[in-house]
Amino acid sequence: MVKKFLAFSLLLFISMLGIVTILIISPHHIERLVNYFLGQEISVQIAENTQVSTTEVNLSSLLVKLNQPSSCTLVQLENVQAQWWYSRSLRADKAIVDYACLMQLSTSDETPKSQLNLTALLANVPNMELDIADLQVINTDSITAAAVQQLLQSQLSAKLIYQDQQLSLQANGKEGNQDLVKLNAILKNQQLTGDLTYQPEAEQQHQLNFQLALAQHILDLPTQGKLDLHWQRDDLPIRQADLTFQWQDQQGTLSLQDLEHQQQILNVPFKFEQNQLQIEQSRFYWDIDALQQPLQGVLNLTLRKPTENWLPLDIDMRLSLFSAGEAGKGNIVIYGTNGSITKEKINIPLEAHGNIKYDQSIAYVDAVFDVRGDENDLFALFKEKSTLRVNWKEPNANMNVRLPLADVVIGKYGVGGRLQAFLQGDTAQFSDIDLHLDGEANQFVAGVTSLFSLRTRDFQRNGVTLKGRDTNWWKWNFKGKATVKALKSTLKVNGKGAWQSDKVEIHQLNANIAQFHRSGMYVPKIDLGLKEIIRWDYEEKQLQGLLQAKIPEVRLDYGGHFVQPILNLAINGTDIKDVNLAGDMTAGGLGPIKLFAHYRHDELVGRIYWLEQSAKVFQPLFPHHWEWAIINGTIKGQTSFDVSSERGLQMGGHFSIRQGEIAFPDGELKGIEFALPYRYINGTVELVKNHPVQVSVKHLKSGVLVAENLRVKVQGYYPYTKKRPFTLSELKLDLLGGDVSINKFALPQQKIANVQLHNIDLSQALAMAEYTQVGLTGRVNAIFPFWLENARCIICHGKITKTEHQDVNLKLGSELIKGLKSGGLTEGILADVVSEMNLQNLTATVNLEPNGLLILSSHIMGYNPTKKHKNPITLNYNHQENVYELWDMLNYGSAFEQNLKYDFYQKLTK
Repeated sequence: MVKKFLAFSLLLFISMLGIVTILIISPHHIERLVNYFLGQEISVQIAENTQVSTTEVNLSSLLVKLNQPSSCTLVQLENVQAQWWYSRSLRADKAIVDYACLMQLSTSDETPKSQLNLTALLANVPNMELDIADLQVINTDSITAAAVQQLLQSQLSAKLIYQDQQLSLQANGKEGNQDLVKLNAILKNQQLTGDLTYQPEAEQQHQLNFQLALAQHILDLPTQGKLDLHWQRDDLPIRQADLTFQWQDQQGTLSLQDLEHQQQILNVPFKFEQNQLQIEQSRFYWDIDALQQPLQGVLNLTLRKPTENWLPLDIDMRLSLFSAGEAGKGNIVIYGTNGSITKEKINIPLEAHGNIKYDQSIAYVDAVFDVRGDENDLFALFKEKSTLRVNWKEPNANMNVRLPLADVVIGKYGVGGRLQAFLQGDTAQFSDIDLHLDGEANQFVAGVTSLFSLRTRDFQRNGVTLKGRDTNWWKWNFKGKATVKALKSTLKVNGKGAWQSDKVEIHQLNANIAQFHRSGMYVPKIDLGLKEIIRWDYEEKQLQGLLQAKIPEVRLDYGGHFVQPILNLAINGTDIKDVNLAGDMTAGGLGPIKLFAHYRHDELVGRIYWLEQSAKVFQPLFPHHWEWAIINGTIKGQTSFDVSSERGLQMGGHFSIRQGEIAFPDGELKGIEFALPYRYINGTVELVKNHPVQVSVKHLKSGVLVAENLRVKVQGYYPYTKKRPFTLSELKLDLLGGDVSINKFALPQQKIANVQLHNIDLSQALAMAEYTQVGLTGRVNAIFPFWLENARCIICHGKITKTEHQDVNLKLGSELIKGLKSGGLTEGILADVVSEMNLQNLTATVNLEPNGLLILSSHIMGYNPTKKHKNPITLNYNHQENVYELWDMLNYGSAFEQNLKYDFYQKLTK
């Protein structure tokens, strides 16, 4: 390309020179003379309407034409004015250069070198000036470089002055009023010096300074020279640098200096000998902000010319790349021999072996490949058993990635062919990862736009027109498994997906999590699928999709369970490490329960809530062995939760019950009301310490025992321990016409508690006990100290006393009196005396042993109101009975009735 431009410039100069020096000759003679000098390849054509005066000549057009290999116009000059009297000059309003025609310009060695002798040419050139006001270049579609196209489309002008054996050139390109490019060059005594500035944008600056000692023959390389290029561009990895290329005779150096970091990036010594270019111990070092790993190495390269022509070239090379990290030093060697570079194609067989280390990560390469193609489309074709392995480590991750490269093609537009990836290792969320991706890639760049170019236009492949937007993809099937750390369970996945342009997508997903038992619940399995495609746009930092999880059931350790939970979960975030979750869950009739969460830093934080609905849907949460049936009521609530691999599941929130009604085999609860705030940590439920929960039950029935208006405050923990008890306080209920209260009672019980009975109606107590032969009226108070886990007594020295200001009336039934009298004279007298009594004083002590034995010792003082004298009577009465057996007998009839009712409720709930 350089030789073609030099030849063209020389020919153009010669043609202009011919016009100026022999202008007094007719246009036809001028053409003949100049064309004779140029030879057969190039000719000039001058317009017939040439105007000649004694001092100047005006040409409407002048054409420089290429005759071989095909006819075309190289240059067209318009409105040309030539002067020779006071000064010799040639000015043209416009010069049009045909780039496509210029590319046909022959530079073969058949052209006599005598025509290109620089000294001979300049010796015959008089002092002169050449000025082109408007220089245009046409037919440049084959030029793809944007910067070159910008330059060619600018407003170009040029001025050439030859004076006293010194040749000066000034060229300029403008965009509007701004200078795009400026060139100043001076040629004297075969020394070419000058500078070139190029500024396409305000933030970009480029300047080239050059000093060349030209050879006698223009097409020969300068014998000595120095090129110094300085640039300043924020969009480049090296923002400010100096590139220097200098040589003398057969050897020289190429160097690159990073001015921002004061670091030499490149140093390439080279020399020519015996038709070959030899580069030995060329060193490069790149350690700038854009690279995480400093790139440094050594290159040895040999280019040989087996013929006198420039091409073909034979090539041998050896490249060593060095790295260093926490894991030590790494080295990759890329080498090959007997490569060839021809005009049509390049073919270099290479091998690469070794590793690169960065921090704690290591990449291993074992590859055999060929670099093929032409200068505009080089690619690497990998052969069998070529692999790339990466061991990637971070504080919470250790991954091994293996990429088989057999038959994979890597070119300037990306990766093509069958592309696989095997991933194994551990992350913060998963362990024992084993994942395989297998699919087809088409010009896939993997987001590395700094190394690859993107197809933006239509192109031909095998005679078929393809769209650029249909490239840069890798479509794959995936299959694998891993252990979910937070659940201590195995996850298996398979499906289909793709990585296209800036998006990674999962189109099909079949996954399941095996059974696990965590945080007080057992899950037999979880089936995962897609309801909408999962799409991650990593450039826009946006992750979206919709998952569905189905679970046969969730069994809770205390016996309750959720029926067939189904969770629909929408995901929206920046990536899998930072994502928002929103969804809803149903479980049988329960739900929908709304869920909102955020996953970040290996932690899932969120909340769930459900609107008020029938309490019957919570029936599965009652264990079967409780035999409780929910009859009525509503429930609502919300919960915040936190899930991590270290802390497991933690929850906190509240739920409330209104008008709850529960039936069980020997009783029922009605009018249940409470709002329960709680925390759940490590399998333990904690009722918030500073805010005891107020529970109220309007009606309670257990066997024959009926109570009303139960009120109690609860707080503490479940399951409970000595250090973390479950406490009932301020318990009170209406019973037998009076009330029962307990000030405070804790589980497990560590000290005695008192049950206090106040104003108990004895007639209701006997009615409950179904005693028909004893009649009692009046009211009593009692206090029963009790200790559930005491080995000696449950009720310990309880005390019963008569209420003040009200006597207790005792009346024996006729059959009981008859039975007493049949016992003898004494029993008969006693029966007559106590057949009816008004008790003025009543005290009794009660002890209940763990085996159910009740020991009652009572002291009674009173009189028989049926007797005239009302003599005082004092009785001491002791009684023993197993209350468990008594309760069973008393409760039998009521339980039978209640069971019929319970069975009816059970049928209704099914």
